[in-house]
Amino acid sequence: MKRHLSALVFVVVALLGAGITWIVYKAISDTAQAEFQSLAEGAVDRVTGRLDKHLSLLTATRAFMQASGGRVDAAAFRIFVSGLDIEGRHDGIQGIGYAKLGASGDGRFESEVRTEYDLPRAIWPAETAQQWRTPIVLLEPRDPRNDTALGFDMFSEATRRQAMQVAMATGLATASAPVELVQEITSVKQVGFLVYAPFRKTGAVPDADGMPDGFVYAPFRAGDLHAAALEAPPVMPVVMKVYDLSGDGPVELYRSPAFARLGAANGLVTTIDTDVAGRNWRFEVHSTGSIAKYADFLPVYALSVVLTVLAASLAAGVHWQHKAVESVLALHENARRGLEEKELLVQEMRHRIKNSISRMMAIARQTASSSDSLEDFNTSFSARMSAMAKAQDLLARSHWARAKLADLLSTELGQVFGEEGQRSIADGPEINLNERATQALGLVFHEMATNALKYSGVADGEAELSVNWRYEGKGPGCALVLTWTEDGNVVEGEPEGKGFGSRLVEASIRGELGGEIDRSFGPDGMSVTFTIPASAIG
Repeated sequence: MKRHLSALVFVVVALLGAGITWIVYKAISDTAQAEFQSLAEGAVDRVTGRLDKHLSLLTATRAFMQASGGRVDAAAFRIFVSGLDIEGRHDGIQGIGYAKLGASGDGRFESEVRTEYDLPRAIWPAETAQQWRTPIVLLEPRDPRNDTALGFDMFSEATRRQAMQVAMATGLATASAPVELVQEITSVKQVGFLVYAPFRKTGAVPDADGMPDGFVYAPFRAGDLHAAALEAPPVMPVVMKVYDLSGDGPVELYRSPAFARLGAANGLVTTIDTDVAGRNWRFEVHSTGSIAKYADFLPVYALSVVLTVLAASLAAGVHWQHKAVESVLALHENARRGLEEKELLVQEMRHRIKNSISRMMAIARQTASSSDSLEDFNTSFSARMSAMAKAQDLLARSHWARAKLADLLSTELGQVFGEEGQRSIADGPEINLNERATQALGLVFHEMATNALKYSGVADGEAELSVNWRYEGKGPGCALVLTWTEDGNVVEGEPEGKGFGSRLVEASIRGELGGEIDRSFGPDGMSVTFTIPASAIG
């Protein structure tokens, strides 16, 4: 857990930072969306506000006709509409007209169109399955588009008829579903719609069936209406699509020019539904720039960087604090181990010195008891002390850990025989001796070499010394077998008495190491075999 603490701190702080950054980002995004929503509502208000002004023209026209008792000829109507200045101040409306309601077969409709506009035109379409007809008898301003519509029976077409029926039922100005206006006489066509306001003469008693005298109406080209509203300065940085939702499915009324090119892929979008003369229109408004145009995300980026650096700094601080604590603990542990090792070394040295003194005292007593004179004692004792010192030197060079058997043997033979000892044969595997075995075998090699020097003639070349060793057995029964052979040293049987040297060898092999000694005397020389448990020397 401690090893991963810094990573855990980084993850926790980074997650908290990410949460804070997200909250700030969301707040900025929501502010930008609210700002854009206000802008979009302003764009929609431009369109609906312009349309409301146009509808007020219908109300004014209906009031004019009511004031005239319904007796308005084309000249008077033209003067009134000209005063409204539709083409100058009311862009977006195609015109204002009047459609008279009458029974099918009423021949007065055609005479009115011919008389008022001097157009030899019949009411069209000529045939209708409807009981009523509503031909256009007045339409201003005069232009080729509007002249084309004169005489058209709007009640014969289902979409227009439905709007007029709703207007009759409610008495309110009512917009039709999207249609193609009969004024679309060029190759560039737009989706259109019409608004109908039912008209009754002032003071006239409604028919029993509630039918009005006719309809004051206005045709609209949707593209022109939206362009007039949206392209007026200042131009708003939005594009839109407008749908009529009142029918069976959405029908597109208008799409901004270059909508796909100007609408930003990562921009802001909002939809606004509104009522337009009884129809439900939906405005889908897109920003022409990305969200960055409405929101400054620099604080978000700066905050994310600061919080990331903070998370990394805290994690690094925890990491180094953990390292510092570990270092203090490690120093404390090393100090404790140092004290323990020092105490152990002191105890070990005390034990070694005690054992060495005990061994020296024993050797001194035994040497003194077997020496004929002080000179003999001094010589023997000095030689044995030197053997012990050589063994100590080998152990010291190996830091009191191990001494090699071959090095120990070579040292003792060189001390006793000098250069003559180089002719001795020593053969066996590399064996590392512990301290106890080194001290014991050092004395054994010294005593064996001293006896060979005195009695075998090895130094004079009359006898040949060879020492061989090997391991025998496996596991707990494994033992070191070392054979000391003096070829040419003929001894007539094993001596009856044993001197101090022999007793020292016995004490070292059997007493110190728990081994066995086997002496052999033959016509070619003598040999001594030492068998020592492997566990005692390793």
